[in-house]
Order: sequence, then structure tokens, then C-alpha cells
Amino acid sequence: MPLLGLVVHEDRIPSVRGLVGTHNVGGKPFRLVDLERWVRLSRAAFNTGKVDVLACGRLAGIPDELFDTARELDVRLSLRTDATAPPEGLEKLAERGLLDVLLCPPTLETPHLDAWFDACRAVGLPVRLQLQGPFQPGQNADAVAARLAQTTAVAVNVTLCDPFTKDTSCRDAAHSRATLEFMTALGAALDARDIEGNLLGLPFCVVGEADWPQVVNTRQFHLDHQHYARGAYDLARRLFHMGPVRAAMVLEMLLVRHTCYDNPIDRKLLPWLLDWGCLRARTWAWHKLTRHLRFLGTAPKPREQTPEGYERAIARIKATRAKSLRPECSRCSLRRICDHDTDLVKRMLPGIEVSAVAGEDILDPLEFAAHQRKYYDPIDAVRRDAPQASLELAQRADERVNSGPPTREIRALDYEVQGTYCHRTEDSVRWYSFTNSEKTSTPLGRVEPPYTLSATFGGGIAEYVGFGFSRHGRVTCPMTASAHTLVLHVEPDGRYALLRDGRPVRPLEFDGDRWAPTRLGDAVEPRLVAGNIDGWIVSQNVLVWETEAPRATDVSHIRYSFVIVSVRYARRLEAVLQSIAHQDVATEQLEAVVAYVPGLDATDDVVDTIQSAYPNLRIVRSPFLEKHATAKGFMINESIRRASGEWVILLDADTIPPPGLCAALGGLDAACHFAVPDGRQMLAREATAGILLGEVRPWDDWDMLVDGPGDRRSFEADGVPIGYCQCVRRQCFEVVAYEEHGHFEGADWKFGRDLRDRFGPETRLEGLPALHLDHGGSNWYGTQRHH
Repeated sequence: MPLLGLVVHEDRIPSVRGLVGTHNVGGKPFRLVDLERWVRLSRAAFNTGKVDVLACGRLAGIPDELFDTARELDVRLSLRTDATAPPEGLEKLAERGLLDVLLCPPTLETPHLDAWFDACRAVGLPVRLQLQGPFQPGQNADAVAARLAQTTAVAVNVTLCDPFTKDTSCRDAAHSRATLEFMTALGAALDARDIEGNLLGLPFCVVGEADWPQVVNTRQFHLDHQHYARGAYDLARRLFHMGPVRAAMVLEMLLVRHTCYDNPIDRKLLPWLLDWGCLRARTWAWHKLTRHLRFLGTAPKPREQTPEGYERAIARIKATRAKSLRPECSRCSLRRICDHDTDLVKRMLPGIEVSAVAGEDILDPLEFAAHQRKYYDPIDAVRRDAPQASLELAQRADERVNSGPPTREIRALDYEVQGTYCHRTEDSVRWYSFTNSEKTSTPLGRVEPPYTLSATFGGGIAEYVGFGFSRHGRVTCPMTASAHTLVLHVEPDGRYALLRDGRPVRPLEFDGDRWAPTRLGDAVEPRLVAGNIDGWIVSQNVLVWETEAPRATDVSHIRYSFVIVSVRYARRLEAVLQSIAHQDVATEQLEAVVAYVPGLDATDDVVDTIQSAYPNLRIVRSPFLEKHATAKGFMINESIRRASGEWVILLDADTIPPPGLCAALGGLDAACHFAVPDGRQMLAREATAGILLGEVRPWDDWDMLVDGPGDRRSFEADGVPIGYCQCVRRQCFEVVAYEEHGHFEGADWKFGRDLRDRFGPETRLEGLPALHLDHGGSNWYGTQRHH
């Protein structure tokens, strides 16, 4: 019996499942080090919280070291195998924390399939099963479902083909009809026995309407938690057909790109490795030779920069797209959510004819799937039930937009689409797109929480629409109709609710660089966002409601911005913020931008306390996801966008600046762009304890602390100023930025050297060292326990 029952949950969650192969299509094994890199890449690039490990035949198994890597990354592993060899070592895998098993047998008669079912039951592992057609006439779907009900099967995918297995086509039209009849009958029989059933790869029109909730085409596949995250799946398909050496090179390059730095040589070489090298090289050589030869007719003509020109171009693209469809598919109301009558379908199901489904066009890919009963494993059950916007927040958002006029309106002429042509009128902005990329507007202005934003998207269709924050933060939702009004309500502490046409909706989750924030920060510059626009879309009625007693948004008096990255340093952060409040300049000239991960420690409480104690000190919250906890360069670059002062002081959360730091910076010549303290005094544990307990006040007892016990360090790292305290004029960040690694080793030294190269030597503030609070470790991002 299933370990967890099936649930209907209309607010579906996308997949966070990755796929890693222990061998390629020819059975050649990949090295263990490459498997570990693959799991790390899947977590870093595609945000996968669980990974299927593909291991077929007698290679079925998962190395112990891979479990260690997965545990370090907070990833659960599953075994995907074909059940063609006996289930050896399954009990050990279960003890190591195996999440479940996905069995993909060639047929239901595979010799060891029942042994795998029995072994999984013996150790209490849920089974996901994939059955691949064709199926023989006379097979009894009800008997198969009854057999599976005696196992620990929780979900069954019935598919025509799979990129990781060999496929076989039906013999003729009769065989195709028998296969379809078995697939749909099995789906119904499984649901009746509380087992999730999915019909993969079938056009909607070849099955009955009652079966549509179980149909999974490309548009549904990656939006369904039961299947695979798009990026992870696409990468696995490519690597599965590579040799181990070539795959190792690709994995190493991709891992470096997503966790360390973007190497321009790798950026050029990687596409060549991903595609067939010889073909790629010949194609590229031909392109180089012919790209300027217009008489060949291959060079695109410049597009006419008018609405009429863009609309004619889009009409041509849509006409070409329509010609690629059979007449029945081009007239079908489900054409936007179906894979249509593809060559693959024709090959696998010869003799089966498609037909147009009449009615109003369906735009939402989950229109029918939302009503399917689904199995949620423990990871997905937590995601499904994770507290989203509370009903109270949603009600507050609705009341806000309906209780009175907005405080301001963002006119259509006040923004445009970033980096591409758009048509603006007094009332609306028309966005154009010829690709499946994401488009963003220019900033709509700067807002401080609490606030409420509203915008209407219509006149077309996009995969998703919403609001963007910083480079990668997104609060978006799927576009399920031809027009939506979105409302984003943000509380003072950054909690938010997103409403679509008056109803709360779960923000989309992303893999790769984009991410949905858990909280929104202070001093943000929101943008409108639309992804995968089908030709064009219109935005209008962009409105802002701000609190009746808004937090001061006039930052013209701010001269000094301290940017502090604090990850597990909440106690030391409190002492640092107190010391900032006691600088030898007016507090109104100061602000502290705190970059942190909400919920990881007590930083929010510390900020609230300091804000209450020092109301004239402006504190700006800059929250990040936990996956960014070690990406200090990224956190710094994003947080600097929120800084307002002429001088930006990059300060570690364990470093107390000298009381006269800002006054000294204010006295520097305008030609000085870069300044640093006169080294740092490494405080002893006892002095640190006195400061944290409030018994020692650094701004009053500065000389005693500087001259007391501890190690004095000057000219560290060969004299290049490193990251504990770097004072930089804000405009310099337009030229020099921190490298964005998944770690921080060397990035601060590189930043200091780059500043020297670009703006000249730094100014050392003689007699003004900083104080370093002891914490018994060297990790800037903190440890689980401090002294």
C-alpha cells in the first residue's frame, strides 16, 4: 500500500528532481568524481532537492561517497534502474537514506521485477514505476493495477518512449489502438486503487476527456513535481549520449561556471562539447565565411522599429509556426498545451489520427492536471504545505487596493522594456518577443516597505508575468488567461502576498539563477517581468499604494553606507551596528545595509532592536535565500544597489569600525576613491565577551581595546586591502565589482587589487585601526557555534 495517500491540490508545485547517470547509453561508467560534480551542479544550477541516480542492469547501485556528497548538499537520492538484475544491496542503500526507487523495466514480464517489488517492500521503500509501450492486445489493465496494489508502488508513468531507454514502435494501427486502450484503462485502474497514474507523451485528443487530468505533455512535464526539473533533465539527456571523458569536461566547466566564475574560454568551448564537435566546427566555419554575404539570403535584415513592423514580423512567425502543424492541430483549442501530432507520435503510434478539440482556447498547461490526485513524497509534501502568503496578508492586499486610490501611478511613459524595442502610449506599453526568453522593464522607481503594487498584463499570452527585484529575484505566477491583474502586497518585515485577479497564488519557483525570495528587502526598485511571450503582450495600470506614514525615502542626507554581510553572526552584528550608531558624525548621515538569510539566525530581531534603540540610524534589510549563504560576492553586489551614501564601507559582521572612520572619510580629497583602516586589532576572547555582554563599549573604550591584549595585523595579503573593511566611493562600483563565486576565497583581495589598478593606491587612515571580534574560526559566513 502507498506510504502516503493521493491528494488533490490545485496549487501545484514544479519539480525539484534531478537526474544523474552512473553510466552512459553504451554502459560505460562515469567516474565517481564526475558523479559528485554532477550532483553538486544539479543542486547549484537547477535547485534540485532530490536526484534520481540512473544505474541499470548489474550496475544498479549508488556509491557510499555519493550519499555523503548529497547529505552535505541537503539532497535526497533515489535509485532509477531497469530491474534486469537482482536487487542486491538495497537494504544498505535504504540505511544510507535512499528516498525511493524508480523502476523502469523493459516490460511487465522482466524477470526480476517482482524481486525488486518484494525487496522494496521489505525495507519500506516507496516505488515509482515507469511502464513503456507498446503493449500487447489482450493485456488486462485491471489485473496489472491489482498486482501493483500489492506492492509499495505510489506512482506509475505509462509512456510511449523515454530518452534513457530503447523504444519500440507499434506494428500497425490495430496495435496502436490496443496500446492506447491499455494505457488509458491502466490510468483509471491505478487511480481507483489510490496509485497515481500519468500518461506521458499522448496528444490530448487521442484519449477521452475523462483521462485528460492524467495526460502529461512537455508543457506539463516540468511543472509536475513527480517528474524532472527542466535544466537537470535536459543536461542528463545530453550527457547520457556522451563518452565519459567528454562528459567529465562538460561537468567540470558547468560546475565552475555555476559555483566559481565564468571563464570566457569555457564559455566558447562548452557549446562545442555539448553538440557534436565535428558538425559544430563545420557549421561555425561556414557561418564565419558567409555571415557578411547578403547575396546568399541568410543574413537577417534589420527589423523595422515600429509597432507595425514588429507586428508584421510576429505575424510571419506565427504563420510559419501554424504551417508546421497539421490542420487539425492548428484548429484545436488545446494546441497551446499539447505536443501535437509530432513525428515521434506518428512513429510510435502508426495509424492513429488526431482531431481538433472544439471550444475556447485553453492557455493554462495545468488546466486539467490541477484536478488530478497526486502522490507527494515527504520532500514535496513539505513544499506543498509550506506557509505561503497567509489569508490575513491576502485580505490586507485586497483591502488595500479596494479601500482608496493609489498614492501614485507609474505612467506608461515612465518605463520601457529593458534592452529591446517596445511601443509606449499614454496608457500602456506593448512588449514584443521573438524568443522564449524573459523580458523585464526598466525600474518602476524606489519603494520602501510596506507597500502594495498592482499591474495589469493582457492583450496576449506569456508563460509567466509578475515583478522582478534585483538581477535574479522574481515574484511571478503563470499566465493562465489572456489578461490578469496582479497585486503584490509587502509587509514592513518583507513578508509578501501575490494575488492574481484577486486570489492568492503561489509564486513560481525557478531553477538556475532566478529565484523567488522568501522575503523582500528594503529600498527596492521593482520591475515588471514577462517570460516566454507569445508575440506580444501589453502592460498597463501600474499603481502603487504606500503607507500613510511612509518610512523616509529622501536619502539625500545619507553620506556613509555600511554594507554588512551577516550569516550566522547575529550577536556580533548587534555590537557592530551599535558602533556604527556611535560614529563621530550625525547619525542622520549614516545607513547600514544588512545582507542576511532570514531564519538562519536572529538577525531580524537584532535589526528590530537596533532600529528601536537608534531611530535616526537608517537600516536597510537585504534578504537572500539560504542557497546564497556562502556567495558573499553576490550578496555584496546586490546589496550595494540599496546603498545611498557617497561612501560605501564594506564591513564584515565581526569587525567594529573605529569611531572616527566616517569623519576621516569626509575629510579626504575628492580625488581619493578608496580608503582602508590602519590594519586591525584581533581582540582576545575575553575582550570580545565583554563587548557582546555590553560591559565594554567600544566607542568609549577604544584606546583600551586597541592597546590591550591581541594580535595587531597590518598590511595583510601582501598589502592589498582585504574585505574586513574596504571604504569605496559608490560610483566606483559601476566600474569594479566583486567576483561572484560560490565561496569567497580570494574575491576580496581581487576586488582590492582591481580598485588599485583602476583608481590608484588606497589611502590608509593612519591611527584608525578596526577591531576584530574573536569567534574561534575563520569562516566569514559563520559557524554553527561561536565562542
